[in-house]
Amino acid sequence: MRVLINGLPLFAKRLANELQKYDPQSSYIFLDTYNSKWAQLLFFIYLPFSDCVISMNGVTDNSGSLNLVLKWKKKMILQWMGTDILLALDRFQKNTIERKYIDYATNFVDAPWMMEELKSANINAEKLHFKFVEMNTIIEKYSSISVISYVAQNRQDFYGMDEIIQLAIVFPEIEFSLYGLEKAEKPITENIKLYGWVSPKVFQEKLMQTPIFLRLTKHDGFSLAVLEALSFGAEVITSFKSDFGHSAITFDDVPKAMLQAIKEVENRHFKPNLALVEKLQIEFKKEKILSNYVKKLKEIVSK
Repeated sequence: MRVLINGLPLFAKRLANELQKYDPQSSYIFLDTYNSKWAQLLFFIYLPFSDCVISMNGVTDNSGSLNLVLKWKKKMILQWMGTDILLALDRFQKNTIERKYIDYATNFVDAPWMMEELKSANINAEKLHFKFVEMNTIIEKYSSISVISYVAQNRQDFYGMDEIIQLAIVFPEIEFSLYGLEKAEKPITENIKLYGWVSPKVFQEKLMQTPIFLRLTKHDGFSLAVLEALSFGAEVITSFKSDFGHSAITFDDVPKAMLQAIKEVENRHFKPNLALVEKLQIEFKKEKILSNYVKKLKEIVSK
């Protein structure tokens, strides 16, 4: 089986590499057709000899690469991620959505709320996870209650900066460490520390030592950062419903979720949430995720 994978490089390249290691009898080729003319040429060359194409985002406008998939009548998967869903909903409302790829492809998401969002745009998608967690070193005990989050410099409102500032005001004794952000657009309190862009290793070391992780985005897919925080045993507060963390759907929910997270850490005497880590390692074990993905791929190709 030969599979071409394009789309968001962060996820597409990683998925191609992991599938190739898990299923060496098949061929998984990542091609960054969005940013590389050479990749577009290779896509054109490889496509006639391929069995399936995976787009690591839903496509709702015209795509030269996917037009070739339709022309060659190859199997196609749209793996919806997050921002692509917002585009789909907006284009659906404006009646400008391009449906030829959606209706031809098998559509996958990796979170139940994404299924509901797409359904509101008359897009039916199945749930199929492709993200997994690695075994991480877990700290024995936290030294204090502290908070960590990621906020993109140019998307501070989207990443919930208002909510974070409010939390820091309500909980002045708690330190809030923000990564990815070098300068805040709004005044911040002294207990908010900005660390800017750091290497994944540095971020993970801090994550391991911090009992509470915030993911308060205005919209989200199934965040890999959330999975990573959970794998270290952190209490996670998210702006969407989750079976693994604390949900803060509205602005007023955020301090309530924070109090609950603090209580959970204190009740465990500042130890990581090992029960949740164990559950996560079972449900999101690499071998399980990749096995299910390859199985579904082969089912689609064999139809």
